[in-house]
Amino acid sequence: MTFLRPLPIMFAFAMLLAADISRAQRIPLAPRLHPGQTLTYQIDLSGSRSTKVESKVTAPQSPPSTSLNAFCLLHVEVAEASARGFRLKTYLSEKASAQISPGPSSGQAASAPDKLVEVLVAADGSASEITGLDKLSPEQQYAWSAWLSRFASVMTFPKAGARRGQRWELSEPETSPSLIAGLSWERKYEYVKQEFCNPSLRNAATDKSGKPPPLADLCAVVLVRAQLRQKSSPKDATPQDYKLRGLVTSGSAAGENETILYISATTGLLMRSNEDVQQSMDVTVALADGSNQVRYRISAKSRSQIQLLSDFPQDAR
Repeated sequence: MTFLRPLPIMFAFAMLLAADISRAQRIPLAPRLHPGQTLTYQIDLSGSRSTKVESKVTAPQSPPSTSLNAFCLLHVEVAEASARGFRLKTYLSEKASAQISPGPSSGQAASAPDKLVEVLVAADGSASEITGLDKLSPEQQYAWSAWLSRFASVMTFPKAGARRGQRWELSEPETSPSLIAGLSWERKYEYVKQEFCNPSLRNAATDKSGKPPPLADLCAVVLVRAQLRQKSSPKDATPQDYKLRGLVTSGSAAGENETILYISATTGLLMRSNEDVQQSMDVTVALADGSNQVRYRISAKSRSQIQLLSDFPQDAR
């Protein structure tokens, strides 16, 4: 019988240390939340959209270019939390317009009352039972949806736990109403590195003792590149609801989004995020017999920043 001799204690310690480092570099599978916990996020969103309309039958006037601007605080209250997901109450308040677009009358502007939106987020990151979203302005709806998508993004990561250097891909159908059928997003993820969650400490060295920074101060940096894909033919891209109305659509859509997520290595919470979006659509809508054609050329771009504020109470237990 062969007996295995124990490893020298130094090597055994090294193996345990390596295992700890490996676990430390994996992203938690979900935000670690508990009932009564509160969080406050700042959302800064800016963008623009232009639409050009052409028709051989009439002389339609193209709508003016529109801007998309929101500077909000989102207060999040955890109503329920379990392995199956969590229920959130979110209160959105838009900051005074003086902080968005200064002008002669901005000094008299006041913040609008908080608006409540509730949502249930399942363990896979999907959202349901959303109430109150229709009470928000289009800009606020976009800001709130952008926050939720990034807040719950960690719940869509690999179930074994994403590790530093790992890459993975996801494909998701576009669920928003569109003039073009068969649109989906192909997202490519990369866990690039770990760095300080607080940007002001990003270039800081280790302390005088030479010890590395505490894990609680570190964030996993995840880069997400998304491309909009079209499965329908550009010659017939008619969504089902348009067919029911006796309409046909043809054309194409394209889009590229780049998102950087900073996720706490200990709690899985979204600490901050930056996103740049560019999308376009060139589509013609006509009656089923091909008459009364109207062509729409739409282009849109936006930039948003989301940050968890440290100067607000984060725990209401």
